[in-house]
Amino acid sequence: MWAWRQDATLRKLYGNIAKLFSGHALSAVIGLGAIWFTTAGLGLWQFGILTAILSFTSLVGNTLKFSTWEAVVKYGADDLARDDPEAFRRLIAFNTLLDFGTAVAALVVCGGLAHFVLPLIKVPHEFLHYALFLSLSAFFTVSATPLGVLRLFDRFGLLAVAEPFGPLVRLGLCALFYQLGWGIWAFGAAYLASSAVDRAIMIWLGWRELYRRDLMPGWRHLLTRHSEGHPGLWKFVIANNMRISLGVVTKQSDDMIVAAFTGPAGAALWRIAKQIASVLGGPARLFVVSIYPQLARQWSARDFRGFRRLVVRSSGTSAVGALLVVCLFALIGQTLLDLMFFKPTQHHFVEAFVPGLLLMVSRVATTLMSPFAPALLAMGRAIRNLKLATLLALISVPVLVLLTWQFGLAGAATSRILAEVLTAMVFGWTVIRSINARIRSTRSEAASAPEPSPATAAP
Repeated sequence: MWAWRQDATLRKLYGNIAKLFSGHALSAVIGLGAIWFTTAGLGLWQFGILTAILSFTSLVGNTLKFSTWEAVVKYGADDLARDDPEAFRRLIAFNTLLDFGTAVAALVVCGGLAHFVLPLIKVPHEFLHYALFLSLSAFFTVSATPLGVLRLFDRFGLLAVAEPFGPLVRLGLCALFYQLGWGIWAFGAAYLASSAVDRAIMIWLGWRELYRRDLMPGWRHLLTRHSEGHPGLWKFVIANNMRISLGVVTKQSDDMIVAAFTGPAGAALWRIAKQIASVLGGPARLFVVSIYPQLARQWSARDFRGFRRLVVRSSGTSAVGALLVVCLFALIGQTLLDLMFFKPTQHHFVEAFVPGLLLMVSRVATTLMSPFAPALLAMGRAIRNLKLATLLALISVPVLVLLTWQFGLAGAATSRILAEVLTAMVFGWTVIRSINARIRSTRSEAASAPEPSPATAAP
């Protein structure tokens, strides 16, 4: 593994991740600061109310949205490779329409379901209007096309610089409202404002990049045949949307399930535990967005051995790094929580240490499998991705409900370990098997190709 440091592709991958992680690490620290001011200003119970409602809106928004950035990277790389800017502009217009349509749909669904969902997550009916207000956050979960543009063109430095702006707005507003002694409506507005700022910055950066490269779509591209030059585009985005939705149900429904079984107080502690685990969960997501463009380019170039090498090496090195972080947190994590929540009225927040540690253990498996799903997408296996996600959701969600019902927060965190380990095993076996099959097929094609006829000697 030490010799892998000479791998230029791996170095480029980690360079992009380092750029993104610099912004993510700062955002994680800022996020903890915002949580401190929110819990200090609202207390455990009201913070749990805020968390439960935001979890509901996030679940709806992320379930409905199409992960259009992956379509931008996959099909956009092909358009640029064959120097077809018009096809690229049609692709951007298509994905922008999907983004806007699903954002509106998420807002409507959140508003319509709030009355029925609040009792299930143990939020009193008096917070219905507050929930309708926070439903606006579902509108800000969708802005994937500009992100796809920035990732396609390797503008990871811009993403790193932009990421902390939204959390900084949230931290500043939460600190202000804490000093003013304002209530839960003000803190909810702070979370909404930070989401709006974050999305607005990303949209501006993405469209500026298109303008700079003279790839901006026009009005005529909105009503054209978007699938022209993009075979299988609809199948790709629909299958990928269903896979993402299943992943959201599998990985984000835990917020609402915990709230349903443990109430607002448990939801608040679970939110803190997940914020702790984001130290690893965030880098795992960064791995996905960083490696996918490289894998897409390698697969298009038919560099199958390099493709396999990048998947295996990135998976192994990232998992080792994640394991070291878990060991460090096991040693000093409780002390860090004591230092952070030092007020006498906040001593119970230390109870988030055990579920936080268990969630971090689950993130080791998440990090191990981070190259697998983008590898399947780069190979054009969106349907295979969907089938695997369906199978895993059918297994992991019932386990999550059962263990949370029996053991509370610790049970929910343990279910995440089981789910992530199973996912890593299934996806890893599938990816390596598919790559090896393609390598064998290419070798057979090369062996069966007719030998070129020797050149006729000149008289």
